[in-house]
Amino acid sequence: MLLEIGFLIKKMIAFSLMPLSIIVIMLSLSVFFLWRKPHAKIGSVLASTSLFCLIVFSWNPVSTPLLRSIEQTNTPFDLNTSVAYVVVLGNEVVSDPSIPLSSHLSSSASARLLEGLRILSANPDAELIVTGYKGKNTKSSAQVYQEVAISLGVNGSRIISIDWPKDTEEEARAVKEIVGTKTVAVATSASHMPRAITFFYNEDINAIPAPTFYLAKNTHKTNWRFDAAGLLKMERSIYEYIGQLWQWIKY
Repeated sequence: MLLEIGFLIKKMIAFSLMPLSIIVIMLSLSVFFLWRKPHAKIGSVLASTSLFCLIVFSWNPVSTPLLRSIEQTNTPFDLNTSVAYVVVLGNEVVSDPSIPLSSHLSSSASARLLEGLRILSANPDAELIVTGYKGKNTKSSAQVYQEVAISLGVNGSRIISIDWPKDTEEEARAVKEIVGTKTVAVATSASHMPRAITFFYNEDINAIPAPTFYLAKNTHKTNWRFDAAGLLKMERSIYEYIGQLWQWIKY
């Protein structure tokens, strides 16, 4: 029970520190103070600050380099490298029977599984480990990963499903019990990889990063726009920096 509460508190703190959450909170406070004339000046300052934050957070020349510095920490997986296991870390899934099974995976989850299957194909003797709990869904991410992999032709006997870990730290511990000292490829989002691979190294797992789902790609030209994509990049950057800070404090 305490672990569940701690997990929820951690997620709530991270959510409240996201760029859009900060802007919404400041805008809400600005409206409150603007309607109270003695404090209208405070409202004006908050509104101006909100606008400034929205511009900075959603401007690609700021958000793209920030996220790219995280995503480029690890190099792509070399298919000439032999591994005994391929681990695909859990991500968001939606159990909606009205849509195709492949659409149950988020964009990030789809990229993680695709990278895992690419490595698995290059290592015919390797086994696939899929992870992730179900949360409020009827299916866990591990189960959906497994079902999609089988539908794409992977033999079910090559798949090991771990459906109870709620976060990356628990995933690393669960994987350690299975792989022992054997070599493992770890597939996850490029922005998540620095933090994820650290958890695996802390468990003394012989892990090789297999980053995927790059959001801050090098297009050889500067994108000067303000847009939702820029805001998403900033959100991913802040989320991972918070996660890395927590990881540093904890270890």
